[in-house]
Amino acid sequence: MSKLWSLLAVGIAIFVACGNSDAPSQVLESPANGPDAQIRGPETTADGVTAQAGAESAGETEGEAIATRGSSPAAPAVNEPRRETIVVDISLYVVVDDLESPSPAISSHRSEDDLREILDGMNEIWQQAGIRFDARFVGTLEVPAAILRRVVRGELQTFFTEIGDGFVVPQPSTINGFYVREVGGVNGINPSRSRTYFVVDQPSVHDRRVSSHEIGHVFGLHHVLSDSDRLLFSGTNGMTLTEDEATVGRYVAQGILDGAR
Repeated sequence: MSKLWSLLAVGIAIFVACGNSDAPSQVLESPANGPDAQIRGPETTADGVTAQAGAESAGETEGEAIATRGSSPAAPAVNEPRRETIVVDISLYVVVDDLESPSPAISSHRSEDDLREILDGMNEIWQQAGIRFDARFVGTLEVPAAILRRVVRGELQTFFTEIGDGFVVPQPSTINGFYVREVGGVNGINPSRSRTYFVVDQPSVHDRRVSSHEIGHVFGLHHVLSDSDRLLFSGTNGMTLTEDEATVGRYVAQGILDGAR
């Protein structure tokens, strides 16, 4: 009888142990398609920088739309897990048609100090993912008026194809941001998932937000269709990255730095 009770007690203990075992953790799958290995276009090179052309072709462009509704302007609280900071170099350009006497209709009205302030705000937002942008160059870029007129209409191909011949981009970086007067009626645009983005002078959302949104596309993130507090929700002041988005952003950013993307 004592042996029977002993066997029964062992069986109960095994059953309880199995019932309390932890379920396997879910692993986030890395994205199959990230941004291009370089900012490049069909026939454009200049001082080691190339640019993706054909930004206006259907299905190849992601941009920041004009605002549809507002949300809190405050940057989200940073509660991300402790992780090593990924540092990405960036160059920012105020784009004008003439350095001495820029045309107000097609040249950016921003200053270089404005761009430095935007960069500070971008770093505040992307701190959620443990990513920091270090400025390699912040300055003014002179682009011929004929090209800028097309940029204002959102026709970006000529801008890219003329790099090196029509104008030179000084000190290009891993990511290059061009601040222009207008760009076809949107707040900002990341042409063809390249490492280049454009932001207009007077976006309907915060400057730091639209710039950070476009860099989200550089890092392989897509628009979200719900939750206006999210950075990748189009046309609002949302600035939040989910943990999954932070993981993907870090994965792609590191891949770019390692030369794998």
